Amino acid sequence: MSFSFISKIALYLSFIFIFSCQDTISSLRNNENIDSVDYISKLETEEYLDFSFFEQYEHDVIDNYTYVASDYNFLNKDLAVLKVNNYEAKYNNIHPINVIYLEESLYSINKNGELLKFDSNNGKLIEKININLDQEKKAPISFSLYKNDFIIAFTSGDVIRINKLGQVIWLFKNQNFLNTPVKIFDENIIILYPEKVVFLSILSGDIIYEKVFESSNIIQSSGGKIENYFNIAFFILPNSVFNSLDTYLFEEHSLNFENIELNTSLNNLKDQIHLYKNFLVYFDNGNIIHTYDINKNKLVLVDFRINNSSSTILFNNSLISKNENFLEFYNIQNGNLFSRININKILNKKSKIINSFIINKNLHLFTDNGEIIILDQNLQIQETVNLKIKSINKVYSYQNKIFISTEKGITYIY
Repeated sequence: MSFSFISKIALYLSFIFIFSCQDTISSLRNNENIDSVDYISKLETEEYLDFSFFEQYEHDVIDNYTYVASDYNFLNKDLAVLKVNNYEAKYNNIHPINVIYLEESLYSINKNGELLKFDSNNGKLIEKININLDQEKKAPISFSLYKNDFIIAFTSGDVIRINKLGQVIWLFKNQNFLNTPVKIFDENIIILYPEKVVFLSILSGDIIYEKVFESSNIIQSSGGKIENYFNIAFFILPNSVFNSLDTYLFEEHSLNFENIELNTSLNNLKDQIHLYKNFLVYFDNGNIIHTYDINKNKLVLVDFRINNSSSTILFNNSLISKNENFLEFYNIQNGNLFSRININKILNKKSKIINSFIINKNLHLFTDNGEIIILDQNLQIQETVNLKIKSINKVYSYQNKIFISTEKGITYIY
């Protein structure tokens, strides 16, 4: 075979290759955030990341699951920031404790289970109130507000309702270790013990319903997870059992999850559940998405894997993943990619995203290193802000404030 014939064949094949790539190239031109195509996910072309904010709250209730939007402008350097030493110690693998406004003061609870009252103008401690319990010191796991009273859950397993003077209204005693913040829903308190779900009456502290879910799995130090879809409570117990209960009928709610093999490794610390409209997401082991359509009672995405991620959060219809160089936004319904943003020179490589809010129509992503990246509805970066706060372990929003908690037990209020 002559060399000239081989050259003609090679040239012909090269033209075929070039034309076959035209569609792929043109599909990428419309998204400047896409840096390369060295990933499996398809680009999302039919849907957009939902910038709606879905507030989560019960009337007269604030707990660890409450979310009410704030309009704070982080670009305005003249706005005041309040600093409160509410835990009075470093957090050691303990859920951060909420700070709550009540009337003209701020309240929280410290590492010893003492009620703290702060001046809402300057953050200074006004009073430290001892709660009359049978033990002098009890470490809290959550601090919630119901009307004008506080619901406090302790790692010892006890749950109490007190007034703002520290007077005990009722005490529920339990010997089970508790490492999951309680949830207040429809006049009930939902408690996730390691192998048991308990519903308490918020009025009396009496047990309304309880059910044991035994498992041979180890108890996760991070506690359980809980979300509700109308009257259905979806939960992961600290022993890694995943289930759901009808909170009206107090019976198990059937789910078509039989075909899913959830990761049952010794460490399920990264497991999450997330609700967006009628879609339930089980994010398994921090890298596998399962999405279930509650209304249609069927799975729409199974075993979709996220690779090379150092941190992730679930936001509306997306899973947001960060690694050293990129932010990636995945559609939870099909695994398609909304966008991929190069953050190589924008965010600290080691920082982790810990929460996200829509503020003034823009998406704000918060990192544990005090960075905020602000994106518009086209997922274009508008601004970055450095709060100069390190070791952030929680960002939460209600009462038209944004609260930023740190590992040192200090909360900053914006």
